Amino acid sequence: RWDQGYGREAVELTLRYAFDELNLHRVGLTVFSYNQRAIALYEKLGFTYEGAQREFLHRGGQRHDMYYYGLLRREWETSAD
Repeated sequence: RWDQGYGREAVELTLRYAFDELNLHRVGLTVFSYNQRAIALYEKLGFTYEGAQREFLHRGGQRHDMYYYGLLRREWETSAD
């Protein structure tokens, strides 16, 4: 079932734990270029695109890039306000 908000809630809880409990300065993630729903979510939550490994994955007869995203503590704190 899509559009229930569970993905967003899960990522927000993970970020809260990473920054508040683990006291991390930065959280990074990777996502494949075909996963547009996830990319949109990460960007809404404040993640910044940092680069790609081109044609990283071969799936379904096509090659897909792997994107790198990052979120700094100060960016997360600003977006949480």
